Amino acid sequence: MSPRSKQQFEELRASSTAKILSAALELFGTIGFQATTISRIAEKAGVSKGLIYNYFDSKEALLKAMIEELAKEGDKVMAISKSDDPAVMLESMIRGAIGWLRDHEKQNRLIMSLITQVDQFDFVHNMANTKMIEFLEIFTDLLKKINFPNYRTEARILATLFDGIGMQYLVLKQDYPLGEIEEMLVERYCRPKKMSE
Repeated sequence: MSPRSKQQFEELRASSTAKILSAALELFGTIGFQATTISRIAEKAGVSKGLIYNYFDSKEALLKAMIEELAKEGDKVMAISKSDDPAVMLESMIRGAIGWLRDHEKQNRLIMSLITQVDQFDFVHNMANTKMIEFLEIFTDLLKKINFPNYRTEARILATLFDGIGMQYLVLKQDYPLGEIEEMLVERYCRPKKMSE
């Protein structure tokens, strides 16, 4: 048997890392960070504990890697929203965020779980704060360009609505009217002239 090439090692590493992150995501999101052990992650991922420690120094380092990946996913949702028309861009962001909620239950469970434990992890608090500031700036700018009244306050309300929608959808699942809420947000924030008609 010939030795593995550098590319084969990279592919194996990427595959193993993906398995580990997926297993950790499910466990952290369902039974919580504190109750999840490296042994349990290894068992679920079908890898050895040693392999996990080969890629991640600790359970917290693993969590940090997962949070960084989630932040990149959020950035991708926002990146696909580029348009010269602020209403079109905001609608794309709203639809992207709702779509992400619909398609990423495990990630949402992890986020909601971390919200209740945010004081335990400075890096989670710092990253959440940074992302909230970024999103607020984007929402404020877009709502101002749309000529939405009280655009600063409305930007904060919109950001807060996403948190509440995420929580309710996670709890109620198919019983939550996510599609109706999505259309209401688009009508309210992207087509404000219709509100006064």
